[in-house]
Amino acid sequence: MIRIGEDSRLVDQRVTESIIRLRSIEELQKRERMQTVLPVVTISRQMGAGGTEVAQKLLEILGEPWQIWDQQIIDAIANHAEVRKEIVQSLDEQAQSEIDTVVKSLLGVGGIEAPGYRKHLAEVLLTIERAGFAIVLGRGANFLLRRVLNVRLKASMPVRIQRVMQQMNLSRRQAEHAIRESDKKREAFVKQMFGRDIDEEGAYDMVIYTDDLPLEGVARIIHTALLVKYPDLEKPLPTYALVQKR
Repeated sequence: MIRIGEDSRLVDQRVTESIIRLRSIEELQKRERMQTVLPVVTISRQMGAGGTEVAQKLLEILGEPWQIWDQQIIDAIANHAEVRKEIVQSLDEQAQSEIDTVVKSLLGVGGIEAPGYRKHLAEVLLTIERAGFAIVLGRGANFLLRRVLNVRLKASMPVRIQRVMQQMNLSRRQAEHAIRESDKKREAFVKQMFGRDIDEEGAYDMVIYTDDLPLEGVARIIHTALLVKYPDLEKPLPTYALVQKR
């Protein structure tokens, strides 16, 4: 996964690559008339819990055609009207109808300033779910994609502070401030977008505390859960084989 700072050209490159891969899977599903539920995992994480690193290690375990969809790439598509319209229209009529139904159910949820972006975000996330083979980081995706494997990563404050200090080269005080601000923003985002509490009971299939676990081990735990939820991942079924050949 490309590490991105402020270079908009890299964001554009990632959007282009992501859309190409998404379209190829959607076209394959249409051509082969696939009805199989394809695998997706969402990862909600606290700052300092290791979410980005776990997602990358999980991607390394899963391999092609899996892809990480993080906040930056999802927002870039959600805020680009023409790209968003094109990927939704590339789906079959039944899929478009399902997405339209879910999007309409979200109207009136959250703050009055949010409905436009909420609709766009929902269209993008539901399209990603339809294509499958996705690791979705953040954006409250678990509250929308209820049929997939939804994971929450947490850690104690001391561990989070230590990790953020090392990763961002911050003082202890700066790291704690950054964490608390991040927690507030993420809680507010979920409340505004979906009218839900980020840590509410039943919102996730599994909650993993990463204090004493190596991040690769966390990725393997999630991989095992994926195999339980999607047994076909272990089988050479045509659905998976065809996508792998693309």
